[in-house]
Amino acid sequence: MMWMLAAAAVLLLLGVSLWWQWRREARRAGRPTSGGVGIPLIVMVLAVAGYLLVGKNEHTVAWLEHQENYGDAARDIVAGKAPDMDAADIPAAAMARVLQSQLSRTPSATGWFALGSLYDQLGAPAQTEEAARKSLALDPDSPASHLLLARALIEKAGGKLNDAAREEIRWVLDREPNHDGAWMLLTLSADRAGEYDEAIAGWESLLSRHENGETADLLRRGLENSRLQKARQGVFASLSAQVNGENLPAGGTLFVYIREQGSRGQPLAARRQVAPAFPATVSLTAENWLQPYPSGDATLVMGARYTPAPGAAVDQAMISAGPVPLELPQQAPLSLDLSAQ
Repeated sequence: MMWMLAAAAVLLLLGVSLWWQWRREARRAGRPTSGGVGIPLIVMVLAVAGYLLVGKNEHTVAWLEHQENYGDAARDIVAGKAPDMDAADIPAAAMARVLQSQLSRTPSATGWFALGSLYDQLGAPAQTEEAARKSLALDPDSPASHLLLARALIEKAGGKLNDAAREEIRWVLDREPNHDGAWMLLTLSADRAGEYDEAIAGWESLLSRHENGETADLLRRGLENSRLQKARQGVFASLSAQVNGENLPAGGTLFVYIREQGSRGQPLAARRQVAPAFPATVSLTAENWLQPYPSGDATLVMGARYTPAPGAAVDQAMISAGPVPLELPQQAPLSLDLSAQ
């Protein structure tokens, strides 16, 4: 309630000041001043009405409670000190709002890093990236902030390593060649991106330091999986289909997918593109794989979906073709006939 009393006092002072100014100017001009006391009252009424009609928000009370409960912790974090409260007792979303408010007044590298870490927990990579960049602007030599930025860039790319994230991780590894956190982030995201040579190098680096530790078995399995995926890459990373669409209008959105026979849900690989004309040839490369390459004895099928609407989503593609068995290694593009459905 203190904030409401303070706001009321400020409004009252403003109203009295305006009334005093008006009264003085009126006397100088020789005008009557009777009824002038209504001016501060009008200011108060308009301010209260504006708050009730516009300023009051259903989240205001909760926001004020969070400011009161977690404000001290936010100020400690911004100052680079450990807060008195246990982190487990502070909701991440509430702390993020309070810390954001505090940083708008007193920015610090530590505070921006903490806010970015909270956004990372909340699954908000765009906000994580922004906070990490602000932290680095104040402390460009922070390995933790470089890795936070890398994580955000990887998450924005669907968990896959990209050039921008690699640059941030390499910045850390150039200065700390045995930084396990940097190596693990690089390794897992490279594996997800199908960059198996880089993933294998990462597993080997981690194993060289932890081959007798508790994580050794997990690291060996990761290395074995990356080697296996690399061996399969030559078979699965370049598959194509010729999609026929007799009597269908061209220029729409075409989706070609690969999945295990009888499976549902997310396909193993998929590509979306505009079909300027039929027949249309579609190639699925390593970057189109959404899941790890399947085992050599898996029965795979390829299919297609199409909608005449350009830029449409897959759930709008009601015209379909397939699924057709996919024989490996592929000798020629698989023929898919949309007009047959």
